[in-house]
Amino acid sequence: MHSSFKLTKNHVLQNFGDMGPTVLNIPSFCGIHKHHPLYLFDKSCKKLICARCRIEDHADHEVVKLDVVADTVTKQLDHHKNELSKLQARQQSHMQSLRQRSECTDKTHNTLKESIGHTFQSLRSQLDQREKELLIDLESQTKETKSTLYARLNTCEEEWKTCTGALDYIAKVLLYASKSDLVELESYVGDITRNYLETPAPQTHVIPSAVFNTNSLSTLKSNISVFGAILPREVDEESVKDKDTQTDDDSIADLEMKHKMDLTEMKKKIDSDKKHIETRKTLTDRLNAEIKSLKSCIKEKETTKKRASKTMDALLGVATDCGVHLLKSDVVDISMVLKCIHLKYDKDRVNLDDVHINTEGDLVNRKSDTRPAGEGRLKKYTGTCSTAPLPRAGCPQYWEMVSRVSLDKQLTGCDLILEVGVCREEQRDVAHCITGEPRSYSMAVANCPAHGGICRETCKEWKYVSCLPDTLPNTAGASHTLHYGVVYDDARKKIVFIDVKEKKIMSTLDNVDSSQPLWPMFGVYNPDDVTVSMTLVVGSDINMTEEKKAMIVKALS
Repeated sequence: MHSSFKLTKNHVLQNFGDMGPTVLNIPSFCGIHKHHPLYLFDKSCKKLICARCRIEDHADHEVVKLDVVADTVTKQLDHHKNELSKLQARQQSHMQSLRQRSECTDKTHNTLKESIGHTFQSLRSQLDQREKELLIDLESQTKETKSTLYARLNTCEEEWKTCTGALDYIAKVLLYASKSDLVELESYVGDITRNYLETPAPQTHVIPSAVFNTNSLSTLKSNISVFGAILPREVDEESVKDKDTQTDDDSIADLEMKHKMDLTEMKKKIDSDKKHIETRKTLTDRLNAEIKSLKSCIKEKETTKKRASKTMDALLGVATDCGVHLLKSDVVDISMVLKCIHLKYDKDRVNLDDVHINTEGDLVNRKSDTRPAGEGRLKKYTGTCSTAPLPRAGCPQYWEMVSRVSLDKQLTGCDLILEVGVCREEQRDVAHCITGEPRSYSMAVANCPAHGGICRETCKEWKYVSCLPDTLPNTAGASHTLHYGVVYDDARKKIVFIDVKEKKIMSTLDNVDSSQPLWPMFGVYNPDDVTVSMTLVVGSDINMTEEKKAMIVKALS
């Protein structure tokens, strides 16, 4: 209609939706002088005035134009805006720091709880073992003492019976013998009597009684009552380590002191009974044998430690940038050395059509707003790879991923959430995931119609190996943190997937083809239904506990 009239057909028309926000500079008019616009500002009165106000009531005041005042106020508002934006950024950074410290506190709590449990379990086991040893010693000593007493009792009973027989014979002679018989028997009876009387009379031997030595018991109880303390992390770790722990040399000194005490007691009682001396001599020989054996064990342990130190020095010389752990303390072998390698996301190969790496270094399942120049990016795989393939180290290599997952809506079908694994170079960009591809080994988190929920699916090349349900609820609004570890051992040709939070092995893949280098791969999927943020945990940032080492050793054996 507007275009059909001659008067308005040349006017420019514009849709309201296409119009941007603008400042409408519609003049305001003076409340006193109705038809005069307010275009001046009185600094003394702090108010807008018109031209007539300027020459009448505000003639002697300092007056400037409205545009000048507006520019000054605009600059002040911009300054306030910038300062508040900086404050907000600092607050955001501080909140992030507090959240990280909270997570670190939880990790510290779990680690210390595990350490305290292991420590006191070890103490209880040691006390139980000591109790068993003492009871065995008590049983052995009691058996030996009773055996000695029984032998002496048998000897004494035999002598008593012989003496009783002689007395009965004399009594019968006195009762029934004639005078001539008495004269003939006098010599025989006298010889028997003298023979018995000349036999040494039985002596009362001192049998040593057993005593429970509770020396230093009060000191032990006192030490237990103050053992252990939870201290702030700022305390130097070296200052709270156990410096009073008994060493092997102290054990030898204790055994030697116990040996000397036993020898002193045996010397006091050596005159009472020869058999008692032989028993104590046997005990002495046994103690000497134990001391000799313990010294031999100490020497062997020191030799083992020296070999281990040389091995570790050699390993650390080639892996200075890795967290190196010995899986078995009693085995000095490179195959028992675990390297927590320093993997990195390859930012130059990220498929920016589907994912990106944020400022915190996390892999996120959202496409990038910016497209940096550069060739060689992944075009099909929904994620990225590491910057380099896994080295052939001849020992297990380990890394972890922490993924924060939030479901925006319920998943259907076989929707993927995330994937971690390894594959050959030529398999990195043949599909949106490496699961089911040749020379590929992976673990994926996805909706599983067979189990009716979200599962952890492990795949070796084109074959599914395992499917573990109940990863997280398949409901809108559900959120979860998934923490997985991967072990790659080129010597044993194995790959192990670990659920770090549940502290269990999810799957072990054998006969891995490591003839060609394998590349770690990381995928995040389904941005319409899920929000995924995957963080790499590598090197010394990995919390390598003894329980985790035991799981890895069991899986690789």
